[in-house]
Amino acid sequence: MAGWIKKQKNLSVSLLMALLLGLFWLAQRQESTKAPKAIITRTFDSIPVSVAQVSRAVVRDSFSTTGTVEAFREADIFSESAGQVRRVSAEPGEHKKRGDLLFLLDNELASIRQKKAEAYYGQKKRDLERYRNLYNEGAIPLSAYETVQLQSDEAGADFVAASRKNSDARVKSPFSGVITARFVELGELVHEGMKVAHIADLTRVKIIIFVPEREIMKFVEGTLLSVTSDLFPGESFSGKVSSVSEKSGRDHTYRVDVILHNPDKASFRSGMFARVLSLGKGERQAVLVPRIALVSGIRKPELFVVRRGKAFLTPFIAGRELHKSLEVIGGVAPGDTVVISGQNELHDGASVLVIDQKKSPSAP
Repeated sequence: MAGWIKKQKNLSVSLLMALLLGLFWLAQRQESTKAPKAIITRTFDSIPVSVAQVSRAVVRDSFSTTGTVEAFREADIFSESAGQVRRVSAEPGEHKKRGDLLFLLDNELASIRQKKAEAYYGQKKRDLERYRNLYNEGAIPLSAYETVQLQSDEAGADFVAASRKNSDARVKSPFSGVITARFVELGELVHEGMKVAHIADLTRVKIIIFVPEREIMKFVEGTLLSVTSDLFPGESFSGKVSSVSEKSGRDHTYRVDVILHNPDKASFRSGMFARVLSLGKGERQAVLVPRIALVSGIRKPELFVVRRGKAFLTPFIAGRELHKSLEVIGGVAPGDTVVISGQNELHDGASVLVIDQKKSPSAP
C-alpha cells in the first residue's frame, strides 16, 4: 500500500513539471511572435509619400469644362387619333422635313364622316342664304332667320371637327429633323395619345455646361467659345452662349447653354461629351500646385506640406482652377514641397518617407 502511494506521488510530480514546462514554452513562443511585429511597426513609422513642389508659371485666365451635347430641338411624337397603321414612312436615322408624313392610320370612317359633315354644312349655308333673302324682303320674322343661322354655324363647327379628325389620321413631322426612334410597326393598332416616334433637330446642338460662380462673369449671352471633343482630335469648333441661368444650384454652379452649328454629317450627336473653353485675355504670373494635392474639397482647400521629414496639414487660399493645377493666392509659397500621393494615410505632423518627387506643375 505504501509503495502504491509513493508511486502516485511521483506521477503527480512528473505531471506538474510537464505542465510548467509547457507553460514556459508557450510564453516563449508568444514573445517570439511579438518581436517581428514590433520590428515591422518601427519600420513603417515613416509613411511613404509622393511629392511635388509649388511653382510659379505664366498662365492665361482661361476656363475649361466638360458639357453634355443635346439636340437643339427634340420631341416625342404622339398619335392624336386611333386606328390601325396603314403606312409607315419613319425609319430611324431618316431625315424628315416639317409636315412630312410619318404614319398613316386607317381613316376610312373618318373620311366618310368628313364628307357627310361637309355636305350637311353646304346645305345649311344654302338654307341660310335663302332665309336671309326672305328676311330682307320681310317674308319671315327675325327669329326664323336666326334659327337657320345657328344651325349653319353648328354645321360649320361639325365640319371643322370632322376634318380635324380625318387629318389626325396622318401623323406628320412637327419640325425638320432626324427620326431617332420608332415605336410602332405596320399593321399595329394605335390608340389616341400613344407615342409613335421620336425626332431630333441636330442641325444645331446645345452643349449644357455648369460654371462655378467665380467664373460666371465670363459667360454672357453672345460670348463666343471654343468647343473640342476627343472624338475629333485636332479640330476646334465655335460655339455661342445662348442662355445663362439666373439661379445657381446647391453646388454654386450656374447652367449655361452653348449653341453650336453642327458640322456636315451631324458630327455631334445627342448625349456626347464636349469640352468648352473660354480663353482669357493676356498672360500673368501665378503660383500653382497640383490639384491632386488637395486633401478636402475646393470650398475649404487644405494640403500637406513636407518640412524636415514631417507632413503638416496646411490650409491655403485657392484661386482659379487651371486644368490639372490650382492657383494659390496665399498659404503656401513657391518652393514648398506638397504631398500628392499617400495623403489618406497622413495626419498633421506625421513622419514621411519621400519615395517619388514629381515635376512641378507647368502652365496650362
